[in-house]
Amino acid sequence: MVADDSKVVRVKTGRLLSANQYQVLMAEDGLDAAQKIEASLPDILVTDVDMPGMTGLQLARQLRGNARTARIPIIMVTSDSDELRREADAAGVDVLLGKPYPEQQLIEHIQRLVVARADA
Repeated sequence: MVADDSKVVRVKTGRLLSANQYQVLMAEDGLDAAQKIEASLPDILVTDVDMPGMTGLQLARQLRGNARTARIPIIMVTSDSDELRREADAAGVDVLLGKPYPEQQLIEHIQRLVVARADA
């Protein structure tokens, strides 16, 4: 699942993931993502931090607080800072990627996290 309030980012990330043989579900913000995750658990969540309604950090905390969704790997993409890195760690985010990032780096993180979850 890709959760981002920017349509451009959703489309770009969705195309990248589709080109790498991933099925992609899109969410327009954190609330939309939370509702869609309740209906169908994704293998991984790629989310922005700053979104209206529910931020990526709030979404991560909500997922980690629910036994059904607690193990979904979370990759957060945002402008990187030490304070945000601490907040993301505390919220249970698996990977924090600073913008811009090499596309292959995102794919490598997804592959690693999906394999690690399958092995757990």
